[in-house]
Amino acid sequence: MIDYGCHLLDLSLWLLNDIAPVEVIGKTYNRLSQNPSQINDWGPFDYEQFEVDDHVTSYITFEDGSSMQFECSWSANIKEDTRMLSISGANGGINLYPFEIYQPRFGTFFVEQATAEHDEQIAAQRQTRNFIRSCLGQETLVVQPEQAQMINKLIDAIYRSDAEGKSIRLN
Repeated sequence: MIDYGCHLLDLSLWLLNDIAPVEVIGKTYNRLSQNPSQINDWGPFDYEQFEVDDHVTSYITFEDGSSMQFECSWSANIKEDTRMLSISGANGGINLYPFEIYQPRFGTFFVEQATAEHDEQIAAQRQTRNFIRSCLGQETLVVQPEQAQMINKLIDAIYRSDAEGKSIRLN
């Protein structure tokens, strides 16, 4: 969850236009990494001291009545790693991996695909430039502190839900 799950959660909320979450139920697992015979492509590790979740799943509801099923895992007994982020609504849907848009139009169901080039270096430069310019009062931060704080609240609620065995209402 903490490794890359937080980024997928952030992206999901951004795609949902930062709708306020209301309630969270979650489960976290650290079972595979506790197994001494577990295979790890990144090399050996001390399974007795390993404290990283290998799987997290949660269900989040939002103030507008929408909901999200969120799941992430860095280690699973599956054939291959997959990435999936899809959103479906009353007027259409979107899938990010691969990027596709689904909409009923003209009496049929349209599937549109698009490709986008992403350059990590350019993205990092833009992010750094935005931060510096916001410190100088020249721009507004692209990511507001309240947005980052909400991701932390959701992560905390997922862990708390698992520990307490019940759903967690957010204020």
